[in-house]
Amino acid sequence: MPVSRKKALEYGYKLIEFPRPHIRITLRQTSSGVSVLHGRRLVTKVYLNRSGMSAAAAIAEAMGLPLPKVGGHVTTLVSSGLLYRVLALSQLDFKNEAALEVAARLVDEARDMHSGGRDDT
Repeated sequence: MPVSRKKALEYGYKLIEFPRPHIRITLRQTSSGVSVLHGRRLVTKVYLNRSGMSAAAAIAEAMGLPLPKVGGHVTTLVSSGLLYRVLALSQLDFKNEAALEVAARLVDEARDMHSGGRDDT
């Protein structure tokens, strides 16, 4: 049974309750959208629509990763602070112009704090 986006976000926010320097995160693209996973657990997901794909591009940029092709994935280490920004990016409504400004700020902050290694598989 698929996990709802709401349940995934609850897990994501629980994951960052305590600051940690390294959390292994996977960015995966499927035919329905882009998912952010911790191990096998869904942390958040954005769907295949204009707003979702804008969010996916911002998430990948914030994590310092290329957006994987459909069926592909990329894994990296991020801090809990960077993951917080990824969760925020996944919830923005990119149909709203103000979201673009907020996203740019979140991506800039995430880039400044990115400290993880990259594991392309």
